Amino acid sequence: MSTPSLDPALRNRITRFLHTGNESPSYFPGCWVSHKYFEADKLIAINEALANGANNIEVVNVILQTYKDGWYTRFETIAFALSKCLLLGSPPVREAAYKAASEVCSTPEHLMLFNKFTRFLKTGNGRGWCKNVKDWYLSKEPMELAKEMTRVRARHGRSHKTLLRKSHVKIPDGDHARDAVVKYAIFGLKRAKNLLGEAEGTKEIFDYIQVVEDMRHCEDPVAAGVIAAQHKFTLDHVPGHLLTSQDVWNAIMPQFKLEELLYHIQRIHNMGFLTSDSTTTAILVSLLNNQDFIKKSKVTPLAVYITLCNYKNKTRPLKHQKAKVAAEKELRRRSRQMFDSKTGTWEWTVTRRHPKEVKHWGIDQPPNTAVLAALNKLIDQTWLLTPPTKVRYMITMDMRHHMFKGRHFCKTFVIPKKGKRTATNTNPSGGGDADTEKKSKKHLVAECFHNKYVTPGHAAIILALQILKREKNVKLAVFTEEGVQIITIERNFTNIDEAEFVLRKANLGRVQLDAPIVWAAKNKQKVDVFINMVDRTTRYMELEQAARGGRGPGGRYGPPPTDDTPDHCPVRALQRYRDSSGVKDAKLIVMSLASHRVATTDGSHEGVLDIIGIDEHVPKVMDAFALGQFK
Repeated sequence: MSTPSLDPALRNRITRFLHTGNESPSYFPGCWVSHKYFEADKLIAINEALANGANNIEVVNVILQTYKDGWYTRFETIAFALSKCLLLGSPPVREAAYKAASEVCSTPEHLMLFNKFTRFLKTGNGRGWCKNVKDWYLSKEPMELAKEMTRVRARHGRSHKTLLRKSHVKIPDGDHARDAVVKYAIFGLKRAKNLLGEAEGTKEIFDYIQVVEDMRHCEDPVAAGVIAAQHKFTLDHVPGHLLTSQDVWNAIMPQFKLEELLYHIQRIHNMGFLTSDSTTTAILVSLLNNQDFIKKSKVTPLAVYITLCNYKNKTRPLKHQKAKVAAEKELRRRSRQMFDSKTGTWEWTVTRRHPKEVKHWGIDQPPNTAVLAALNKLIDQTWLLTPPTKVRYMITMDMRHHMFKGRHFCKTFVIPKKGKRTATNTNPSGGGDADTEKKSKKHLVAECFHNKYVTPGHAAIILALQILKREKNVKLAVFTEEGVQIITIERNFTNIDEAEFVLRKANLGRVQLDAPIVWAAKNKQKVDVFINMVDRTTRYMELEQAARGGRGPGGRYGPPPTDDTPDHCPVRALQRYRDSSGVKDAKLIVMSLASHRVATTDGSHEGVLDIIGIDEHVPKVMDAFALGQFK
């Protein structure tokens, strides 16, 4: 019996989910904050593909191929999709899913995340599951297995001890080294040594595990730092009581990847380690300026810029509950601090650190200027780290004032009259000099969805410059009253500030999302990917009534106009362009940088993608879409 082929529409929906976490043609950065986003009713395309017991192994092949291509942004989508195949598939599909899981789960984090979803979806712990877990522990070299199992003991509610016991792993006779690692995970080091004694091949394993155990129980931060430096331990090896030790952080920072280093900069600053003359600052700056270290990564300029903006504001954007907790911690700090009106900073009035204050001892200090300079320089060193897609782009941006200053529309904007100025009482105990600090509630700075410290204008410029600097065929344009204006920017020598100056002095006007496509058709230009960058798609409300044809309420996709009104729907304009230009796979990306509304398509069109807000993965999503990884 032949295996049924996968319907192209279902394939597109599955690959779209694997890349964006969404079956609809949209990418929401905020939907990835919690694994609770993955519920049983997600990824309905697999339900349809495997309905009525269909032996559709091609579903598993699509998932595995997406993993091998490497354009997905997060492993959660791969693990969740395979778990759904186990839940809904026939025996051949389940067998293929477990085989694929053995291939994709290369690290303990991947293995435990996959098992988190199998447990959540209740796929069972039968022979297939046991074999999958056994294969993971039996496929690695004993020393590699020891390093991985000591680095990650448990994740996502699963531990090595639980997985080994549930799967009834049996080690082949004579494989004493692997048996030592497994017995250590189940029984602990002392009993593992008693059970195996001095069996052949176990000494090196036990010596390494002993060093890890010494690190776990070490109370001296200096000695722990020496151990970590000698054995090149990572942050996962550091026990909780040493996570606030500066010596330990100095030892493990050289082991970070650039992505991890950027993620932890704020944490290191909050502990007070990034002072002007500290060793930690010197190590951090040297890593950020190390060319070999930078070239090993695929960090994008947008990721560095987001880190820079967050560090300038001394925090990442927080959700409501975390912001509430942070405010409570701030109140507790203020009772032991005094505000220095000359420097504009809070200074501690005590020298003894309370355990709850250790992680935030330096949070009120201004950002280190050397680190800021290194991050600014790093942006210019990361333009070419990602490989070119070799497709033809036309990038059109709204560069008016509101993209940088938060004006909702470009009409007259009146700032509310100032009320009575009152000081914020931030010191409940009455100590210190807190009453001299005043907090203004006036907020006119534009902010991107999910990253409010980044303005839409600067996000658009950085994304456009990255594509311009690495690709050979790119046209930059801005929206004008007449349509679009092509902007010429020197590819190799232009930085962010120079590009902003050139773009903002152009003949700027209101946004009409189909204008770039109409321009390309009129001028017979071949374009593979159109990218429109605006702060919100409701900019169409600025246009006259006659210019809104084909747009629904709030700028959303709507039916074509029935009267003589011109049709300005960007999706239908893209289809007309495909027919007239011969570029059959022309694509459209609409970026709503400051809004969470989806507007461009109703989901029935191929080659259209909405990106709502920004995060560090947006450039990768755009590249994957441009290459046709999903439609």
